Amino acid sequence: MSDRRFDDTWTQFCALERTAGPTDGAIEEWRRGRERYAVWALRVIDPEVVARMAAVAARVGDALVCVRPEDAHVTAWVCGFPAPVPRLDDDVAEATLDAQRAAIARLRRPRLTVGAPNAFATCVFLEVHDPHGDLGAVRAALAVPGAREVRFAPYQAHVTVGRFGDSRAAAPIARGLAALRAEAAAPHAMRECRLELIELDARRPDRMATVWPRPPVRDQLAITQRPF
Repeated sequence: MSDRRFDDTWTQFCALERTAGPTDGAIEEWRRGRERYAVWALRVIDPEVVARMAAVAARVGDALVCVRPEDAHVTAWVCGFPAPVPRLDDDVAEATLDAQRAAIARLRRPRLTVGAPNAFATCVFLEVHDPHGDLGAVRAALAVPGAREVRFAPYQAHVTVGRFGDSRAAAPIARGLAALRAEAAAPHAMRECRLELIELDARRPDRMATVWPRPPVRDQLAITQRPF
């Protein structure tokens, strides 16, 4: 399945000299004392996608800080830092999140397709395609009055395999991914994904917790007791 945007992204990564690892102090500068960061995401519940993530991670090696299988997801909308009354440019009103919950309540579960491995300067990912326009419908529904997505680049749906743990030469990573792209299996129709409002701990953005819909009590206990 061809998508010109993903082709362009791959070309851009292949032209990089070095990957973009984390920068000292960047998290503190970004969060400005705040602790909760909200995104709408499709939790991926599919062993085949998890297996593809693992295969890509194995090929790239120690360059990545990998996403845990239980946290596999497709970001649908980046909300920002929830606040009763927004003060900063990347705050989101809690009333806006309430309106978004109401807007997506009756939408069908998106039918998505997972394709080849690819990379941005900051991470390696699996391409995600929206052949039926379902993800587009989700994003349109989330664009309620007053909603403004926090975005620094055009939206491209993807499943992150892992973020680069440091800045290093990009060429060896590109060669490994190119081999995987050449031998990539046929696009895979995702078996199940679940739209959730997720909050990240802004002090440690790898920590994800579902805040809507609320899981059953027994699952809440498991999440509370799970070490990060």
